[in-house]
Amino acid sequence: MLDEMRDVVRWYESSRPRSLQTSIGPSDAGTPCARRLGYKMLGVEQVNTATDPWAAIVGTSVHAWLDKAFNDANALLAEPRWEVSTKIEISTYMTGTIDLFDHATGTVIDHKVIGATAMAKVKKGITSEQYRTQGHLYGLGLIAAGFNVKHIAICYWSRTGALKDAQYWTEPYDEAIAEAALQRIDALRIITANGVEALAEIPTADGFCMYCPYFSPANTDIANACPGHVIPKVSAQPAPDAITN
Repeated sequence: MLDEMRDVVRWYESSRPRSLQTSIGPSDAGTPCARRLGYKMLGVEQVNTATDPWAAIVGTSVHAWLDKAFNDANALLAEPRWEVSTKIEISTYMTGTIDLFDHATGTVIDHKVIGATAMAKVKKGITSEQYRTQGHLYGLGLIAAGFNVKHIAICYWSRTGALKDAQYWTEPYDEAIAEAALQRIDALRIITANGVEALAEIPTADGFCMYCPYFSPANTDIANACPGHVIPKVSAQPAPDAITN
C-alpha cells in the first residue's frame, strides 16, 4: 500500500506544470553548467529522473503557506507592504514569479527551503551564485514593471530544523549581474540553434552532476545525455632545472 501511495506522489509531482517546464527561467539562468542549460533549451528528454521528489514537494508547500501568511499580514496594515507571487517579464523570452517584494525597504525576497547540509553552508556565509543570479534577474523584471528595487535577498527556511534556524542574506541590487546572465543565455540560444550537435561544444561545470536530469555516466552520445563534468587534464611541466638549451 505504501509503495502505491508513493507512486501517486511521484506521479503528481512529475505532472505539475513547473516540473514539465522546458523554457529557461530566472531560477535556471545562474546554473553553473552551460551544457545542462543547453539540454533544457533543446528539449532533450530527461534520463536521470529517479531522484526523490519529497524535498521539492515540501518546498512548494512551504511557499504556498508563506504566500498566504504575507497576504494576510497585508490585511492588517493601513497600506500593503508586501507584494506576493508577482509575475514579471524579464526579457522577451524569460518570465518569472517573485516570491516577495518589500515596499518598505525596496527588497526582492526569494524563499528557499533547504536541508541541514545546505543550511550549514549558509550559516558560514556561503550563498549559491545560482540563487544570487536569480534574485538580480527578479530585480531587473520588477524595475521594468515600475517597482523601486534597492536590494535583493534570500530567506533560507530550514526543511529539517525550526523557525529559529532561518537565515537571511542580502546585497544591493546590481543590474550588471542580471544583464550578464541574460547575455549568457542569449549566447546559448544562438549556439543551440544548431541543434543537438552543438551540445558537445558547450562546456560543462562542476554543478552537482548527480542531480542533473541529463546525467548518464555511461553514455557515449552527448546528443542523448551527458556523461558528466570532466576536469581537463593539465600536462605536466618539466622542472626548471630539467630544461636544456
